[in-house]
Amino acid sequence: MKTRPDQETSVDEQSVHKDFHGALSYCIQHIYERYGEREMEECLRQIARNVYKPLIEALRSEGLPALERHWRRIYTLEGSDFELNYEGDALILKVKRCPALMHMRSRGYKIFERYCEHTRIVNEEICRLAGYASSVVHDQGKERCTQRFWKEEEQKHRRGI
Repeated sequence: MKTRPDQETSVDEQSVHKDFHGALSYCIQHIYERYGEREMEECLRQIARNVYKPLIEALRSEGLPALERHWRRIYTLEGSDFELNYEGDALILKVKRCPALMHMRSRGYKIFERYCEHTRIVNEEICRLAGYASSVVHDQGKERCTQRFWKEEEQKHRRGI
C-alpha cells in the first residue's frame, strides 16, 4: 500500500474504484444538461489542470515516455485490452475494450451519450499545458477508441505553420 506520495507501488498493490466512471458519467451529464456544453468542458479542463498536474509536469520535462508510462499503468490497473506504440513522433493508444464503459454497462449505469468526450477534453488540456497535442477517435457503442499524442511544434513544423 502506498503510504507517502514519493513511494512507488506496483500495479497489483494499487486498487481502482471503477464506480468512479459511473459517477463521472452522471456528473458530466448533469453539468451538460443544466449549464451547457461550454461549462461541462470548462469543468473537465479544470479537473485536468488540478488532478493531472504531476502528469503535465512529467510530460513537459520527459516527453511522451511519461505519458506512455501513465497510460500503461492506468490501463493495466483497470485490466483493459489496449496497445501502446509509436508511429513516427506520435504515441498511439488503442483501447480495444474500454474498462470504464464495460464496468458501467455491467453494473447497469446509465451512460451519458457524450461520456467519451471527456477523454478528448481532458487529454487536450493536459497536452496543451505541456506543449503537446492530442486527438481521440472513439466508438462509445463498441467500447473502443484510438488516442494520439504528439509534440505541438513538430506538427506545426510539418504543416508549415
